[in-house]
Amino acid sequence: MATTLINSADVFNIDSFPNPQLLRPRTAGVGESEFSTCYNTAVGTLKFKSLLFPDMHVMNLHWQVDRDVSIVENSRADTVNINFQMSGHMNTRFTGIRSELAMKPRKHNLIFSPEGGFQNGVKSGEQVEMFHISMGKGYFSDLIGCDDYWSECAQNNLLKDRPFAGKDVNPDLTPHMHKLIRDIKQCQESGAMRNLLIQSKVLELLALQIGQMQDSRSGSPGLSVAETGRLHELKNYMESHFLEDFSLPHLSRICLLNDFKLKKGFKELFGTTVFAYLRKLRMDFAGNLLLDSLKSIEDISEILGYEHPQHFSTAFKRYHGTTPSNFRSFATCRYTGRR
Repeated sequence: MATTLINSADVFNIDSFPNPQLLRPRTAGVGESEFSTCYNTAVGTLKFKSLLFPDMHVMNLHWQVDRDVSIVENSRADTVNINFQMSGHMNTRFTGIRSELAMKPRKHNLIFSPEGGFQNGVKSGEQVEMFHISMGKGYFSDLIGCDDYWSECAQNNLLKDRPFAGKDVNPDLTPHMHKLIRDIKQCQESGAMRNLLIQSKVLELLALQIGQMQDSRSGSPGLSVAETGRLHELKNYMESHFLEDFSLPHLSRICLLNDFKLKKGFKELFGTTVFAYLRKLRMDFAGNLLLDSLKSIEDISEILGYEHPQHFSTAFKRYHGTTPSNFRSFATCRYTGRR
């Protein structure tokens, strides 16, 4: 099947489907649009929710692709664009950025491409969901400061209008990131409260993302570059295998570091212990299951490897400050508006 080539201007229309990269002018008020469906025979079915703020555009996009398509964008954009790929596959190439970014489910990245030249390729049959954030270049620059190597490089690229990707390899979404995205999508507040809550959660999401990118550029006292790299690889491995039963010797074998170097280096590098980080991953995951599934507390307890549900409930309360049943009940009441 031949790939359909289409210009983004033929897809994005401010009245029906706003360009994710564009911001609302500062003189305009905050606005939002509810989910609506736009059909274009060249790209398939598009369903989106768009929230526009003076320095920030938040869009949740669902795209059912009915043929191989490549969308080309040639206009300039003075924004930093952040994409959290929730589902589906998409290959994107940006002008001035050497490597192609293969966006897969549960991956994310940050792009600055002032020349605007990019090409998105998507295969027929893909069901793509993207949580996309655009921020004004100046606003983003003020947010990140210049206190570390990653931020210094980013600021230099922004100042010189030089394209860059936040990371050469797309990082994984963490359970905490998933929770923030879900909170933004399900926000039930209205008016000024809604606007403030959404923007604060977007900024928290950005902080977590940049934290991942800074990790790859920073070292730790007493660790060589190779040892720092091994600990980052171990952290990434833990984020994908946190339900497994780990011991310190097992983790040491994975990262090829002795027990002392592993414990001390991990704490220095990431500000937490190995097993505290594993506990965080598991408890965040348990919270997501309680909110996003109909699984019983007993089932979730078993998934997390607890022999007795009461042991899981005790650990969950110690971490979240409330029992699993209260956690689920409170979230349900908040979502439905019941008191």
